[in-house]
Amino acid sequence: MHRTMVIAGVLVAALSAAAAAQQAKPNRQATSTTAGPQATPPAQTRPDDEKAIRSAVETFTTAYNAGNAKTLAALFLANGELVNEEGESVQGQDAIERAFAGIFQAHPKSQIKVAIQSLRFVSDSLAIEDGTTAVTHASDQPVERNRYTVVHAKQDGKWRMASARDLPDEPSGSEEIKQLAWMIGEWVDESPTALVITSYRWADEGRAILSEFKVQVGGRPAMTGTQRIGWDPLTRKLHSWAFDSESGAAEGVWTRNGNQWIVKMTGVTHDGKTASSTNVTTMVAKDRMTWQSRDRVVGDETRPNIEEIPIVRQPPKPIKATTGARADSRGESQ
Repeated sequence: MHRTMVIAGVLVAALSAAAAAQQAKPNRQATSTTAGPQATPPAQTRPDDEKAIRSAVETFTTAYNAGNAKTLAALFLANGELVNEEGESVQGQDAIERAFAGIFQAHPKSQIKVAIQSLRFVSDSLAIEDGTTAVTHASDQPVERNRYTVVHAKQDGKWRMASARDLPDEPSGSEEIKQLAWMIGEWVDESPTALVITSYRWADEGRAILSEFKVQVGGRPAMTGTQRIGWDPLTRKLHSWAFDSESGAAEGVWTRNGNQWIVKMTGVTHDGKTASSTNVTTMVAKDRMTWQSRDRVVGDETRPNIEEIPIVRQPPKPIKATTGARADSRGESQ
């Protein structure tokens, strides 16, 4: 019974089939590196110049979010350069405009958020800005994060970007959690004894995944639960925490092996017994995975292994026809 699995402390992995991983890193575009209004006060106070640079920054952010490549290019010097994190560069306003136009063509809904970490003036006509960017290409995709450095130059009384360079984001769990991007959506595990529906969605701007599951036994609600999957900086592995509606709780440490995720689970049942298991989720295809559990122990009792259970992605719900459409259909059938 699925109900027994949950109470035994393997609730999340068993019922929500939490996640194999697809090694598919999203394309990281050269998101021009500029920043927003937050800043660390510069070592040298230059209020007028700082105000001018921030005004240009705001113009950049607005233009990027509007998909305006021409305005973005005009914020650079005539011979300015744009460099992505792979070191690929383009130089000159025309080339920079084409680069941004290509980004917006591939990602028409792309939006950027920026944060300045430092802004310092190295001479009367040069300033260096360091910070981070967060780019979202679509609402159902995780946020892409980068560090950046921008060199601002003052020519003819105006500040423009001489060089904007993206840098790889500092090591974190963001790349690890992206390996689970394929599981975002709803999944169904139906057997003769139970029906389990599980949903996954991004949280914390793509740095974690939240899951909810519902269990029905004999057509009647039996249990609900939630799970959070995120990066553990201490173990440097993905870690999950889960709770069910009967006061059971479990946590797991995730390790990848090819197209499988091996999750070492420990937990406690609703009646206070400790429980542990090793759960294996295998990604079979984009819309299909399997789940199995072994080394299952509840209290002092060893439980039988659970063999592979198939789990499939739930198709989108059909769009309901409008009243007018139903009336037309009835008219045609007469």
